[in-house]
Amino acid sequence: MRAADRPHFFFRFNKPAYSGDDRGMKRNFAITTLGCKLNQYESECIRHDLTGRGWERRDFDMPADFYVINTCTVTSKTDARCRNAIRRARKNSPDAVIIATGCLAQTQFQKLESMKEVDFVFNNEEKGRIAEFLEKYIKNGNDLDRQNECVSSFDIDIDSFSNHSRAFMKVQDGCDSKCSYCIIPEARGRSRSIPPADVIRKIRRLAGNSYMEIVLTGIHIGRYGMDPGSGIDLAGLIEEIISAIDGIRIRLSSIEPVEVSRKLSSLVIDSPRVASHLHIPLQSGDDKILRSMNRPYSTEQFRILTDDLKDRSSGLIIGTDIITGFPGETDREFENTYAYLADLKVDYFHVFSYSKRPGTPAASMEGHLDPRVIRSRCQKLIELGRRKRLDFMRKMVGRQDLALIQGPESEDAGIYNALTGNYCEVAVEAPAEMAGKLVEIEISRYSKGRLYGKLC
Repeated sequence: MRAADRPHFFFRFNKPAYSGDDRGMKRNFAITTLGCKLNQYESECIRHDLTGRGWERRDFDMPADFYVINTCTVTSKTDARCRNAIRRARKNSPDAVIIATGCLAQTQFQKLESMKEVDFVFNNEEKGRIAEFLEKYIKNGNDLDRQNECVSSFDIDIDSFSNHSRAFMKVQDGCDSKCSYCIIPEARGRSRSIPPADVIRKIRRLAGNSYMEIVLTGIHIGRYGMDPGSGIDLAGLIEEIISAIDGIRIRLSSIEPVEVSRKLSSLVIDSPRVASHLHIPLQSGDDKILRSMNRPYSTEQFRILTDDLKDRSSGLIIGTDIITGFPGETDREFENTYAYLADLKVDYFHVFSYSKRPGTPAASMEGHLDPRVIRSRCQKLIELGRRKRLDFMRKMVGRQDLALIQGPESEDAGIYNALTGNYCEVAVEAPAEMAGKLVEIEISRYSKGRLYGKLC
């Protein structure tokens, strides 16, 4: 079903007719999020909207009257996890109202509406009005107008990010790329940017509530500002944020290699207000596979970029994404990827097994691989990435860096987990009042896969 053909939202009403408050439903809810940082941000908006209206939030594994499952569809495994979460909610509370939203709801609307556990399905454009809809459901029950009760909107300001010492901030949504394996453009639509004034207003509110690190997130954040008439790019947005709001550190989520401009990389490398961390997806270390994936760069271009970044800053951490088992990937092409990554100046990998996504060009390609072959290749890349990550950590011993004091490292009193700008977790002894603050630390030693340090 094409996005334009989908119903505004879906009602199942497989329960007895409910005409409002006579059913005795309570204003409590549980929410769970699968997938990316953008989904996590949007779930926080839903949570904030509901609690701001007086609703009680409960843990997802507790009984509740309403459940929201914010789904992901990046792989078949995440699809299965979403369906399992829906079934778990129904098992927890057989009489609850269950709402599915997110990317799986967008791309597989009919499959979700066919699940007997699901009562409502909202696509991505509509999830910002879930709280408003549930208020009307509590009041009016099944007597709702399908076309008028849920209007697309997501202009919700939040002042907290539950269970996180950092906050994520949505600055962009959608994707205009046409990678042959990816269903996300169908799930999220075309690229569009949040206006700078709105971003700054929202970050100022979080900073006022003591969030000192803000992660800028989106589906394709390197496209920020490329909307017609925008006049500002991602680097310009960061400059405006750090000029307008004192005391916070900005971190970037994943950014495409062709969008790492000199101006942007200079901010990441040189500004103490921007984390020394770039996550740049590669996806394959073989040029033939990159072309099949419809990725707009070569392995040589990627190497030139990462060599330049590391030459300018040895303390900068660079991460990447790798997909293995892409249709047609031979043993030789996998070995090309392995050898390329072993030599490449990147410091950690996120490794993904290729997942067939119906409706994508890759789904109809020849040469889909045996899952056992894919699993074996994944394990080899994961182990290589682990070694490179530990090598980077060892090189950080003796360095000083600005770190965010997060939650307690262990049950040992006064030992906290500190996150450095270059994405290293360091165990430090600190007073409780420093939790959530940015402080200078020195990394003093490495032992058994962990870094330890002290306050400067």
